[in-house]
Amino acid sequence: MFDLNEIEQRVASKTYDLGYGLYASNNVSKLLIVGDQAMASVAGQYKYKVTLENIAGAQCVASCTCPAADYQEVCKHAIAVALKVNSLSATELANANADATTQGNERGALMAWFLDKPANELTDIIMGFLDGSEHEYDKWVFMMSNDKQAMSTGELSKLITKALPKKSVWGWNEVSSYFADADSLFEMIFPAIEKRPVDQQWQLNFKALVRLNTVLEEIDDSGGFRFDLEGQLNQNLSELFNQLPWSDEQKAQWIFEHFEDYKYDVFPSVPHDFDITPSVNTLFLALCTTAIEKRLHASVDFSDWRQKSALTRLTSILIKQAQGQDDWQAQLRLIKLTAHDSSDYLKISALCKDRNELLDAEYYLKQAYQRASKPHEVLACKRDEIELRLELSEFKAAWAIAWQLFVDNPSFNGFKGLQTLQLKTGIIDAQFTQKVEQLLLSLSQQYTQSNQRVNRFSNYPCELLDFYIDQNDIEKARSWAVKHEVKSSQLITLAGLIMAQYPQESIDLYHKSLSNIIGQTNNDAYREATNLLIKIEKSLKDKNADCTLLYEMITTLTKKFKQKRNMMKLLREYFPHCS
Repeated sequence: MFDLNEIEQRVASKTYDLGYGLYASNNVSKLLIVGDQAMASVAGQYKYKVTLENIAGAQCVASCTCPAADYQEVCKHAIAVALKVNSLSATELANANADATTQGNERGALMAWFLDKPANELTDIIMGFLDGSEHEYDKWVFMMSNDKQAMSTGELSKLITKALPKKSVWGWNEVSSYFADADSLFEMIFPAIEKRPVDQQWQLNFKALVRLNTVLEEIDDSGGFRFDLEGQLNQNLSELFNQLPWSDEQKAQWIFEHFEDYKYDVFPSVPHDFDITPSVNTLFLALCTTAIEKRLHASVDFSDWRQKSALTRLTSILIKQAQGQDDWQAQLRLIKLTAHDSSDYLKISALCKDRNELLDAEYYLKQAYQRASKPHEVLACKRDEIELRLELSEFKAAWAIAWQLFVDNPSFNGFKGLQTLQLKTGIIDAQFTQKVEQLLLSLSQQYTQSNQRVNRFSNYPCELLDFYIDQNDIEKARSWAVKHEVKSSQLITLAGLIMAQYPQESIDLYHKSLSNIIGQTNNDAYREATNLLIKIEKSLKDKNADCTLLYEMITTLTKKFKQKRNMMKLLREYFPHCS
């Protein structure tokens, strides 16, 4: 109904993504469609009313009760409605039109009924409604006061404090209620703030965000009930920044102060969420450079993670600029400023390697080795050295390091990696597969004898079966699968490989794996088991093979798992003759 491509071209990509998020989260409700017009409610910071209309020969016209609609042609709430409408089938569109007609008639009748009421009776109805809700009453008192005379900055500041009172709140329901009340008051506060000059809007939104950070110190909002309010405040602050009547120097200083240190837990991302101008950005980067020089002059203690983190944060923004300018020497210089750990020097080595400065890469790799004190750090160095030796065409050295790493921690994936490395280096060891088998076999025996894993990352019986299947050593794979506990996925793979030659054994493997899958007792597992059975049957029929053993297995499974009703329903649907 609506041209989404045309709408997408008229809005910022961030706005479109936010609208899609509202649509995907089912925030669109009360959808009514009348001809070329769609009306709906969209839950965002508050409940907003949206109207979208296709006008012949013109762009789609959108209106929304949200603040952003005052300066955006199409806001995120309107995008959500457009996506919702376009997702409807023809039948659903027809039903929406029918609902609109019914509700339109009801609305008209209700309005006529109200119009017939005397003013004093309508007043009693409204006051009765307001007396039943403290927040609705406060809302209308506020609207009355603001209608007579726009509220001052001081009055709005007090109202923000009232909306976010300091309380110790920890219960789920209590926190939900706290932020529901806050949202209700901010529904009045935000429109009133927008009537103030830009600098006062900024001041009030900033005050609200700081207040939110303060109250969250005593509120357990692990349920995320503040997210709508937080998102609106962050968005307001970001959008107001460039409208401020500040000089470029003042804006750069503000950005720097809020980038250098994390002042607040809940805050827009600085500088990324602020669309700063090139001139402000230049001044901001200069401030970062000066701050880095001061910290280095004062001698940074790199063993203190706080000091190192602060310096790394300052250099990161300059490194990003250097990357954008493709100035790798500047990147190198900046990374070296904060280099201390083994991982830091590996980053420098990788940067040099990417620029084909291999001797420099080797130098910094040695620096990384010297600082590697933990096993995972040494491992990272060795993996990087393999790649560097390959770049230097030192193939024997690369292979020696890789093989030792495999010996220290053998795995099927490691074996496949070594196979690939053989192709790169041209080093072919005639005894390679036999050595791998013996190593995996030896470790698997240790695993079996001790009845525990050799280490917490390996499961050697499964690794060895993967190896046998990969080598197409079916006889060893069959023998191994019978004697050891292995994964269901491996049993299924092996069963498919031996079906033609060993049909009964194949069915037994399928039976074992299917029992494991069905034993998970959930609908996804039941569907997985059913799909596997359908696949087996199709494979047999495609080869004109006998399905008797398969159907006998299904009958056995039906008896074994008869208490799992959803599984039985699927089996009756796809294999009724086995029930």
